[in-house]
Amino acid sequence: MKETNLPVRDRELEQVNAQLRELVDVDRRVISRKQTIGYMLFDGSKGFNIDGHKDLFTDSILKISFDYQSVNSVIGGIWDVVDDFIVSFIMEKTRTRWGKFIPYIFLGGLPYGVIAALFWLLPLMFSGAAANDFNHVGKFVAYVALNMLIELLANFKNVAVGGYLSTITPYPSDRRRLLSIAGYFSIIYSRLPDLFVEFLLDFIKHGIVKTNLPSDVVIGRSLIIVGVITTMASGAIISWYTTIARERVHQKIEVPRIRDSLRIVFSHRPVLVYMISNALGSFGTGLTTNDYYRQVLNFTTFETIAGIPSFFFQPTTFAKYNKLAERFSTRSIYMIGQVFAKTFYIPVWAYGRFLKRKDGKYFFQRPEDKGSTFLTLLSSPMLPVTAVWECLYATFWGARSISISEISNECNDYLEWKCGCRNEATLAAASTLLCKIPARINGVLQPLYRKWIDYDQTAYTEGRDQSFRAQEWIFAMATLFPAIIVLSSMIPMFWFNIDKEMRDKMYRELNERRAATAEHLTHDETGGR
Repeated sequence: MKETNLPVRDRELEQVNAQLRELVDVDRRVISRKQTIGYMLFDGSKGFNIDGHKDLFTDSILKISFDYQSVNSVIGGIWDVVDDFIVSFIMEKTRTRWGKFIPYIFLGGLPYGVIAALFWLLPLMFSGAAANDFNHVGKFVAYVALNMLIELLANFKNVAVGGYLSTITPYPSDRRRLLSIAGYFSIIYSRLPDLFVEFLLDFIKHGIVKTNLPSDVVIGRSLIIVGVITTMASGAIISWYTTIARERVHQKIEVPRIRDSLRIVFSHRPVLVYMISNALGSFGTGLTTNDYYRQVLNFTTFETIAGIPSFFFQPTTFAKYNKLAERFSTRSIYMIGQVFAKTFYIPVWAYGRFLKRKDGKYFFQRPEDKGSTFLTLLSSPMLPVTAVWECLYATFWGARSISISEISNECNDYLEWKCGCRNEATLAAASTLLCKIPARINGVLQPLYRKWIDYDQTAYTEGRDQSFRAQEWIFAMATLFPAIIVLSSMIPMFWFNIDKEMRDKMYRELNERRAATAEHLTHDETGGR
């Protein structure tokens, strides 16, 4: 019988099944233009904040002592382990009309924004002696409580986003295209709040912004205002995106047992290797290049100025990522992106630490005042080497950022391929748990590192220089140490056994299986008509 002679209902079902059979294709686009634009805004909004200045805020504006910060890390570490299991347990059992992850992404929107805004408003809740008391108990309790709430909501959001990304489309090329577009857009969009604060801090520090108020008061008010505005704005955009988000890789109706999910996650080689690599990469000193530019060079915008030439290199691997993925495994792209992006820190450190200027100071130290803020910045011998590093980092930025997401997505898809089920929440919780063990050890030790190197908490806001001992350690901990940590974290990835051939075979078979399952479900729903 010809298709045209079939009843209308059967013709419609045949068309549906024909479309389902097309799902075997591994190179299709199903994400609409509206959803692509929405995801771009959503992805950029996740970083649309000034969290990079939280340490300055905690040290110099909120004034929490190093000892109390270590205590907070101990409390937060215990809470982190507990809420990881709470989040994964709840999420793995979730089945709603909106999907498994979208309701929890909403929690990371406006609800998270309100709590984060309260954190930035903390200094206004305490005045007088409490405001300047580094060991004020009431202020510390409020600080801990808000951090715990922020951690819980952030956990829901981060686990949900990681799981959602692996279900947004069944086609890896479609997903990589989306990540490339959104990643490049986020470079500019999510950096806007940080850029604003960086220039504002430099304008205040170098007298370009004229005010009768002390610099620490102006800096504090600026961070509070920008912190509240950005967290609320990003929260609103994230919540809006959940109204158009779609999950296209559906979950089994049966809810998996957490014990079985954990066993599956820890018994498969690529997943375990990925988690160990992540854990090794989670060690750190807590001092970044931002701390170095601010506390040693006294130019918060130093990286931005040095990075101007890198703007022309940034699109390189974002635009070419799908082409790279056609030739190389995700593991290879990930390892190359990580190594080239970070190991150039080693010659940067050696250049700054061992070479001296004519005045006897090392290259890494603050440049001699030239009477003009701009000329002083340009006279720094660290400017050209930082510019070269920024160009190299920007060249591999796309490969690094997209492959980080793709490695995680491949692990989720690998579990479905091998076990017939998806365990995104458990994988994310188990992975972050392994990462959070060193991260929480860091959290306890990092304030003590700063105390050990004689780091002055209020030196920047009150116009003092750090001691030479503090300066040399800030520089080393911001450059040399991260390079060593990244290199060590790459060692386990040599045992990550999803090569290009296995990856392509995995997605072909997954799409065949998904199409067959969907066709079978359609047949059952119609009673075989």
